[in-house]
Amino acid sequence: MKKVEKSLISNPENAYQLAVKIYEDNDLTDNLRIRLLFSLLNISNQTQRFSEAIRYGTEGLDLAEKSNNTVSQIKFLGTLGNIYQSLQVNDKAKYYLNKAEDVLKKNKLPNSEQHIAGNILYLKGMNYAYTLDCDMALIYFDQAISAFRPAKDPLSQMNIKLAYLNKANCLIELNKLKEAEHYLLLSKIKDSEFKTSGGIPRMYFEILDQSYDLGTAKILALKNNLNHSNEILLSILDMKDQKNIADTETDIYFQLSQNFLKLRNMDKSQFYAALYHQKMAERNSIQIKILNNLLVQDQRNSDQKVAQHDRKIVKWSIVSILFLSVFSLFLILALRKIKKANSFLEKEFYVSEN
Repeated sequence: MKKVEKSLISNPENAYQLAVKIYEDNDLTDNLRIRLLFSLLNISNQTQRFSEAIRYGTEGLDLAEKSNNTVSQIKFLGTLGNIYQSLQVNDKAKYYLNKAEDVLKKNKLPNSEQHIAGNILYLKGMNYAYTLDCDMALIYFDQAISAFRPAKDPLSQMNIKLAYLNKANCLIELNKLKEAEHYLLLSKIKDSEFKTSGGIPRMYFEILDQSYDLGTAKILALKNNLNHSNEILLSILDMKDQKNIADTETDIYFQLSQNFLKLRNMDKSQFYAALYHQKMAERNSIQIKILNNLLVQDQRNSDQKVAQHDRKIVKWSIVSILFLSVFSLFLILALRKIKKANSFLEKEFYVSEN
């Protein structure tokens, strides 16, 4: 298990293969199986095996609930909510995140585990941000920041940066630019922080850095400093072959299209608008494929449950038939004994009469 957990971030594919082998072991204790299922949930999510992630997550959640393991329940609920949110299945995301928040309210976590509460509050904030309710999103981001602040582990430090960044994005949406600049600055990664990354791949720091630049470009555009905004956006695109910009590329194209439209440069505006729509079509195609796979998996699971139910009905039917057969045989034998006894009594009665 330790090998799996150590290689979760550094080598997810290797961690996945190890975890699947351990999963077949039926002698695992409940606590160890919960840890394993949570690792499988995270690895499957990271490697985009979403159907498997949801299957492992649901199994782990059931086991955590049966074991009254509150912390694990919250972890499973939060991660499942995050997966559905990334797939933009908002009703499912909201269901799991609301359930996680309810568990949090009923069970106070120790100070050492407040970062887990921070994760749920952050995801709730993102859920409201996705549905364009930035006022509610800001409330949850503030609560998440308060929960993350005392924690010193690298992941919590990364998460607080994400909370600052997305709070800044919401403030940009609300046109509160001065506040947005403040939180955007708080989200920026310092060079010294790369050295104490605690095993977090550099790619994640680079994506956060690009998101900071994108936010700065949006603020500049709202201040009508369009040329400077474009310089920043194009500088991010210049790094396309050297760094992973998949998370920001679509937004960059959209912002460039809007900026050039305001500058009345219709050719460039249409050029970047076309790239934006192409990227959106690719993203939607991937998402539809993933959702279709999930629907197929759900149907298989449903069919399996129906088949199991049918097998139970057949099993109990056979048991019932066997029981009735045995009972009938018992009745036949009993009747024969009664008939024999009656015959004997009749004879006795006949002899005594004579």
